[in-house]
Amino acid sequence: MIRKFFTIAALLFLLLSSLCSETIWSDDFEINSGWLLSGEFQMAAPQGLGGEYGNPDPPAAYGGIKVLGVDLTGIGSFPGDYENNLGSREYTAISPPIDCSSFLDVQLSFMRWLNVEQPAYDHAYIDVSNDDGTTWLEIWTNASVITDNSWNQPTYDLSAIADLQSNVRIRFSIGSTDGSWQYSGWNIDNLLISGAEAVFGAIEGNTVDAINNDPIAFAQVMSPFGNTISNEEGYFLLTDIPTGNQSISVTALGYLAYTQDDIMVVENDTTYVLCELVPDPDLPPEPQNLEASVYNGNNVHLTWEEPNYSRDILLAYNVYRNGIIIQSVLEEEYFDLNLINGQYHYFVTAVYDTGESAASDPVSVLINVTDIGNEEIPAAMLLYSYPNPFHQVTRIAFSMPEAAHVTLEVYNIKGQRVKTLKTFPSGSCWMGTREAVWDGKDSNNKRVSSGIYFYRLKVNNKTEAVQKCLLLK
Repeated sequence: MIRKFFTIAALLFLLLSSLCSETIWSDDFEINSGWLLSGEFQMAAPQGLGGEYGNPDPPAAYGGIKVLGVDLTGIGSFPGDYENNLGSREYTAISPPIDCSSFLDVQLSFMRWLNVEQPAYDHAYIDVSNDDGTTWLEIWTNASVITDNSWNQPTYDLSAIADLQSNVRIRFSIGSTDGSWQYSGWNIDNLLISGAEAVFGAIEGNTVDAINNDPIAFAQVMSPFGNTISNEEGYFLLTDIPTGNQSISVTALGYLAYTQDDIMVVENDTTYVLCELVPDPDLPPEPQNLEASVYNGNNVHLTWEEPNYSRDILLAYNVYRNGIIIQSVLEEEYFDLNLINGQYHYFVTAVYDTGESAASDPVSVLINVTDIGNEEIPAAMLLYSYPNPFHQVTRIAFSMPEAAHVTLEVYNIKGQRVKTLKTFPSGSCWMGTREAVWDGKDSNNKRVSSGIYFYRLKVNNKTEAVQKCLLLK
């Protein structure tokens, strides 16, 4: 009776899982949907070739006409089998990018007919990437000799790698191989990527000192689904967090690490948490009397004094702008040059042979430079982005009171230009509201890291408006 009960429960669980699961991407290999093939990988009708050792390729596809496989048509020195003395992963079949950004519990399944010698001699692999093929994580390799003589359907859990990721790729490979005993290798059909469509909420909160309840600015707030930084008032917001019990961790200079579990995230709602961080009692002293002055319009000169006496050996100072370290210096001053318009917050820490100190008292400056003639941007000209903060895409909108030459650019917090979004030649950007889309990628089409970015509107090469946005991963 007990065994029967658990069998029924297991069946119900599988049924519910299948009902919740949706197809994200599938391929029957009848046409090449963008796979990158190297070595003897082919997309063709199998012909039952190979099998010098093990079993030959299947005589037919599992469904349709074609499969993805190794030497399906007899192109190598060992027709139907992979070659001798291959390098590691020398034969590869890499899928096109798969967008899993709206899914959880991502799974890979396919029909398999595989023959490969034991791993002391030959190797077959499945790897997965979530950054468009820049880095790969192995999810399977043969632990013994495999001699399939019929189609079977393995399933692999990709959730730790692929959940909520927009550029997932799958890689099948053969190699290395030794100098003898060739096998027929991979045959793959009816590949399926599936998952449960994610439902999102948000987590907001404040980071405060547990002793005096003062806000903690620029604390790093991290979750498995994205990171952010608390603002000057200690406030933070994490969006696109899957519903259910979630956790966050918080780190800040001068404080012990903080973790909060069992945060119940509700669909289309925001859950509030108060993060009370305990000061680290063992930190060495921080720099004193930090001051900032602006000169020549958009340059900042920072000065400070040595920390109070410490038995530790002082090695250097770390200078932080808007919560991110920008330079390590040996002297008690730093020049931050050629800044774009905006608000900047600075603090400095001391670096000892025993570690880094807490932050100095912060200072803030406002850079607001106009071009020749001190022409101010017209009041009617609006510049804003939505959503902000954003996860994948933000739309940057602006309105023009008259036709003009307009350039819209994105800069990182170091003042480096990330991408030019729009350039309208003189007179082509007429009055009214226009917008550009930024997908969180730089000019090389690479995704940038989480953090604060500035977007700048330049009009007739003379005047500009600057706003900031927050990219969350």
